[in-house]
Amino acid sequence: MTRNLDDEATRLTELLRGKVVKVMWRHRPKEIGIEFNDGTRLFVDAVDDGLDLSVTGGDEFDET
Repeated sequence: MTRNLDDEATRLTELLRGKVVKVMWRHRPKEIGIEFNDGTRLFVDAVDDGLDLSVTGGDEFDET
């Protein structure tokens, strides 16, 4: 893996560690959504050169 991919994998691992999957669904034709018990959502989208990952919600994202 390249350095950026290593960093992204480490950050995602830490953000999702210990979370419990609440529900998964087909968000779009090439994308799935995964919602965890604390409201965190992971979206996995198939793109031309691999996968695009996006994480939203949950306590870790509260910047107030």
